[in-house]
Amino acid sequence: MLALTPPAVTSGLLDVNGTFVAELIAFVIMLGILTRYAYPPIIRAAEARQRQIEEGIKAAQEAERRLQAVQKEVEETLAEARAQAREMINRAHQEAAAEAEELRNRGRRDAEAQVEKARGDIQAEKDRAVQELRAQVSALVVDAAARVLGSAIDEKAHARLIEESLRQVTPGS
Repeated sequence: MLALTPPAVTSGLLDVNGTFVAELIAFVIMLGILTRYAYPPIIRAAEARQRQIEEGIKAAQEAERRLQAVQKEVEETLAEARAQAREMINRAHQEAAAEAEELRNRGRRDAEAQVEKARGDIQAEKDRAVQELRAQVSALVVDAAARVLGSAIDEKAHARLIEESLRQVTPGS
């Protein structure tokens, strides 16, 4: 029975017949229409999209570059501000130290001036006390001399006796 089978039944996958030719012609026409009318706008849209993407990438790179430049500038400004702040703090410390030293020196000078004034006051009081003591001693000497001599002495003798008595009372005078 195999020999009696018609050849169309045993044909392969690519038998050329009228349907195949019609499909091939429809495919070529459709390909021409798509190539002529559909593909150019699609390709232009794809190219425009590609350009947009490239421009976006370039813009992003430029923005990144500017951001880095601004960040660098900010860091430099902050470093400069920190340096100025350190300088101001150092200057303030130096000024405070100088002012403290000046206050110490002024206090020392004032204390020394007060000590000198007190020494002067003490010396003046001592001199006044010595003068008062001399006056009292001279009065006692005159009184004692008058009693010893039994009579009053004249001014000249009186002055001489006072001087001798004072020399004996005050050592080194």
